[in-house]
Amino acid sequence: MAKKQKKTVHGPVSLKNEFKENPLYNYGLILFFTVFIFFLSSFKITGDDDVFWHLATGRYIVENHHVPSADVFGFVTQGQTWMPFEWGWDVLTYGVYNIGGYTALSVFRSIIFLLIFLILFLILRKFRVSYTIIFLFFTLLSFGIMDRLSPRPHIMSFLFFTLLLYIITEYRYFSRKNFKILYFIPLIFLIWANMHMGIIAGIFLLGIYTLSEIIIYLKPDKFSSKEIPSLAKQELYRLIIIFIISLLVMLVNPNSFSTYVYAYEHTKMKLLETINEWRSPFDEMFGGGFVTNIYKLFLFGGVLILFYAYKRKDLFAAMVFIGFAVYSVRAVRFTVDYLIIITIFLAISVNYIIVNSKNEWLKNFFTVNTIPKVIIEVVLLFCIVNIPNDKLYLEYLKYYRVSGFGINSDFIPTQMFDFMKENNIPVTGQRPLNHFGSGGFLIWNFPESKNFIDSRNLNDEIFSEYNTLMAKKPGFEKKLKDYDFDYFIYLAPDLVRAPNEMEQTIISYMSRHPEEWKLVFWDDKSFLFVKNLPKFKEIIDKFEYKYAAPYNFLYQKPVLEKAVTDDPEQLRSELKRKTAQDPNGLIINSINNTYYIRLSK
Repeated sequence: MAKKQKKTVHGPVSLKNEFKENPLYNYGLILFFTVFIFFLSSFKITGDDDVFWHLATGRYIVENHHVPSADVFGFVTQGQTWMPFEWGWDVLTYGVYNIGGYTALSVFRSIIFLLIFLILFLILRKFRVSYTIIFLFFTLLSFGIMDRLSPRPHIMSFLFFTLLLYIITEYRYFSRKNFKILYFIPLIFLIWANMHMGIIAGIFLLGIYTLSEIIIYLKPDKFSSKEIPSLAKQELYRLIIIFIISLLVMLVNPNSFSTYVYAYEHTKMKLLETINEWRSPFDEMFGGGFVTNIYKLFLFGGVLILFYAYKRKDLFAAMVFIGFAVYSVRAVRFTVDYLIIITIFLAISVNYIIVNSKNEWLKNFFTVNTIPKVIIEVVLLFCIVNIPNDKLYLEYLKYYRVSGFGINSDFIPTQMFDFMKENNIPVTGQRPLNHFGSGGFLIWNFPESKNFIDSRNLNDEIFSEYNTLMAKKPGFEKKLKDYDFDYFIYLAPDLVRAPNEMEQTIISYMSRHPEEWKLVFWDDKSFLFVKNLPKFKEIIDKFEYKYAAPYNFLYQKPVLEKAVTDDPEQLRSELKRKTAQDPNGLIINSINNTYYIRLSK
């Protein structure tokens, strides 16, 4: 009687044994993870001013039918070189916003991340990676990219990374005859070139693949195998041509090659040193945060990829790990690119090691055993339940984030901007000194206005001027006069927790010079001063806070004490007005508790 032949699985990962997985638990993992990702990516816009100037840029392009090459939003920087190289995203999201506001923008963002994980899932299943390993890595990856889930153009790069990897892996490992799939690569780069500068990492990834195939072609005995053979000469030529075409289509954008020169010069600006995402992921300021630890786990876990690459003669996997590991240590913002790209190869490597292990218990545990799947499902369910109430973020992860749609008014000065709109402040005033974190929100809410600065980071000079003014550095008073500012908006989300910010910034100067600057609005996180000019007289007469102000309460108590005896009616009026406007305000209630009873006697 002839012996039954063992079934051999051909492809990139030849398993010694095939295990059947219970589909019910697999479907459960898919369902729970899908809901989890939608919830995880649905949170209010908090302290992310970039979102608003991107929307304002999209509106400008749609209304004016051209992409600007010089600044159109700043009254000081107007006319200076500015290349909105993410203009495609700006127009796209402006259109999404017009469909359904911030909610539509949030849902769009969630769809992008669901697509990213769907593509990663399809790739890993082609490699026969078990559901347990897939969703274990997906869960880790989800938390590892939490800092970069905001609705900004970089998420398009994440999507294009995964699309590019899908095409490369499909062609390299599964279907060489289906070479036409490679023709989609230049199309991806054409769109990508007008969406985000992550395209540089994209061409780097494609370049690694092309170079690896050239090396394999030249050294087939060393780097190829029956499962992953080297390309034929014609196939290699085709790939090189596609790489060259992809390079060329990168130039199909409003400013061609100048776009990349501009973007490169942008990365050399000194002000980037003050932005956390441009620091090294090994900077001591990041400590042992869970996001950083996940990145380090994936980084040092890359040793497993090298082991897999050696055993499988998979030069491409090794080169991708080495290339993007070096790329990622440059700055925190690049670590997410690394995580998304390397998840595929790390999951494949772990799956390969487990499946080819001699330990039958280990193989069964990560393939047919339901226990790890149930554990992952319970974790996902726990997260799903605790995301809408923010417990997952605030209590368990100690990570500030507010679930839901729209704007987080605790960190974005919506109340102050409502006041500005109701009283035509941006129409009456034309030259605002605005806080760095509100410049985008200003031009988005008031298209007719110009700002002083925003997070586009146009140049070091304007940022230096801004810092001199805000920190009251030598010469700031002269700059106040030279720039001829007529109103001032300041955002201080941590004011209640760190009130000394008022003393350390220009807030103290304006508060100590009421003859020149009048406070007409404030709350627990923002201030609006207008210059004492005739055009603001009506607003000043109606809304000025001569006495009931946070700075006076903490640093100029004599001003309030004097008002109690010399001008009690005015102080009482200010307290009533502010309390009606902001009944739950911590600062106004503190002032009331101290002075209102005395005024009532």
